[in-house]
Amino acid sequence: MARDFNAKNIIVGAATVYVGRPGVENDRINLSSSVATAQDPTKVVDAATASWSHMGYTMEGVTLNIEPTYNEVMVDQLLDVARLFKTSQSVTVATSLTEATLENLYVAIGGQTGANGDYQTSSAGASYNQIANADGTNTSASATPAVAYASGATSASAQAQNILHLNGGALGIAPVERSVCFVGSAPTSVAETGPSGKAERIYILYRAVSVDAVGVGVRRDDATVFPVNFRVMPSESNSAPDGNAAYGKIVDRIF
Repeated sequence: MARDFNAKNIIVGAATVYVGRPGVENDRINLSSSVATAQDPTKVVDAATASWSHMGYTMEGVTLNIEPTYNEVMVDQLLDVARLFKTSQSVTVATSLTEATLENLYVAIGGQTGANGDYQTSSAGASYNQIANADGTNTSASATPAVAYASGATSASAQAQNILHLNGGALGIAPVERSVCFVGSAPTSVAETGPSGKAERIYILYRAVSVDAVGVGVRRDDATVFPVNFRVMPSESNSAPDGNAAYGKIVDRIF
């Protein structure tokens, strides 16, 4: 079907990135208002069906990569292949987290804590965000920020500190699965079909595991960023219209 060229279908702009709670397959993003944009983290609200955490600034954009693998059938009568058939497929989402928080590093390395693996936990025995003595040792006692070493003191008062233990793990531990969502611009041609002239494109991936090496650079002339590459897997509870398991969905939302 022929159509004219339309520059309004060209998309330019950054995306806002979110991750969901470990072990929960989020299939939607909840907003405080029907006219709110999901690109504004303050408008995203938690619900029983979907809870998201904003990852902050990113660098070099967000890339959704769909990579199929095909095998070839060669026949004697042809120089080229007679048929191709798909044997496997992989889907990944890649970006670089520019806000060098321990929460972001925790997500990038696929960290897990507590019973549900939620990196936001604040329990004293968890790997992230625990209350610690000033020397870094664990403590379950509540603490308030204080001067680390008072005049003439030889030890420090207990203080609230953010700590990320680089856990050595154990055999048989399953990788941490999270949902991934990123929200960017939709084509202007889509926005013009709505009453307010606004639209956004929402990408939701149900099951994702951070799989690549994460380099943490500390440099005098460059920002510390956390590269993250999520390997996306088919859902166990969400399917495509034809009944096959779905990786996720892409929605052009008009609001």
